[in-house]
Amino acid sequence: MNKRTKRVVAMLVSVLLIALLAAGCGGKEEKQGEEKEASKSAEDYKVAVLTMRKMTTPADLNTLEGIDRLKDELGINCKIVECVEIAEYKEQMQAVSEEGYDVVYFIYDNFLEAAKELAPMYPDTKYIGLWIDLPKGDELENLKPLFFRPEQGAFICGATAAMMTETDQVAFLGGGINPGIITFLAGYEAGIKYVNPDCELVVSWANTFDDPLKGKELAASLYSRGVDVIFQSANQTGLGVFDAAKEAGKYAIGVDVDQSDLAPDNIIASCLLDHGFATYDSISKAFEGEFSNEQVYYGLQEGSPVAAINEKIVPEDVREQLKEIEEKIAAGEIEIPKTTETK
Repeated sequence: MNKRTKRVVAMLVSVLLIALLAAGCGGKEEKQGEEKEASKSAEDYKVAVLTMRKMTTPADLNTLEGIDRLKDELGINCKIVECVEIAEYKEQMQAVSEEGYDVVYFIYDNFLEAAKELAPMYPDTKYIGLWIDLPKGDELENLKPLFFRPEQGAFICGATAAMMTETDQVAFLGGGINPGIITFLAGYEAGIKYVNPDCELVVSWANTFDDPLKGKELAASLYSRGVDVIFQSANQTGLGVFDAAKEAGKYAIGVDVDQSDLAPDNIIASCLLDHGFATYDSISKAFEGEFSNEQVYYGLQEGSPVAAINEKIVPEDVREQLKEIEEKIAAGEIEIPKTTETK
């Protein structure tokens, strides 16, 4: 073999070795990338759920159902953190963020300012907020806002009340005046007027969310004045409305979850806000790698039920009319206000 041939062979061997080494390194890098992108096991996936109170209300119990479903179906355990003091909101959120939790899930906008401050500091943590409706321009890369369309369920309940009343007098009993409760009232009022413009709406405020006795007293007074349907949006105070309805033989409407089992002969409908589904839906998607900061709404357009109608009490023809109204809302043919001057 002459010198020129030796040089060519040496060059070919060198090229071959370089190619083999590059392929080996590339394969190693690709494998490392795959491992990096692979999801954590459910046992290693850390989720913290921050709440501003002990979870005893119907909505909170519904949230717990979603948490149980995460455990039963996916094997994901959630740590529940009760922040009963305002000062704890940021403190507890930062603590779980510092501990490396994969998801920090918080309920209600009480935690929003803390989340806005902390999310940029912990970019690897996914923050999910229930009852958060972020305006354009306020988005954060690792903060996902979830919000219901409570005016839709309230509208259906208002329509139900207007169809079921025999006195053309119905009522709304709120636990307190705040934007969320006003949205219920606005939707309820619009639903009533959509069906029967001549139906009178009486509004009463308990100014407390945890006094069933007061709720019962106010409801009894309303029933004695000729009201025969009351929509309560007052948490524990609202339970007293159901007691009064049973004693007076009148109708009532529940909220958050289907409450018809509390008074099967009196509760004609319930305005639904499925906290359990929203909790399971958002956290399971984050676990499966489908997290984004896009605003999510839960309502008829998204296929979420917004009202539970008690088939035992509400006639079939009324239920059919309500179904048609739901279809119109989903199609955008009915616009529902989120606020009202009625108080």
